[in-house]
Amino acid sequence: MAKEIVQVEIKRIPLDIETTELGAVELTDLAATVEKYMQSLDEIDTLKQALMTALHFAAVAYLQRQNDGGKRKEEESRVDDLIVKLQSALNATHK
Repeated sequence: MAKEIVQVEIKRIPLDIETTELGAVELTDLAATVEKYMQSLDEIDTLKQALMTALHFAAVAYLQRQNDGGKRKEEESRVDDLIVKLQSALNATHK
């Protein structure tokens, strides 16, 4: 997929985002989510808002990855259990 430049706006600041994986709709939606979160921090200066917002979304992404990793290990464990059961069943039928 070719890289494209998508322009979004956060707090009236235009940003040109180079992307290959997300489209304009997704990036615009994400920018709106970031702006909404920053507005909830309106009592502090813009730089602190940006830093706190970045940390918030980084934490959310980190927790999501941790959760996904746990689910994957659980699924792998289930698959391993099924393999053992299938091998046992196959061995029992061959005897």
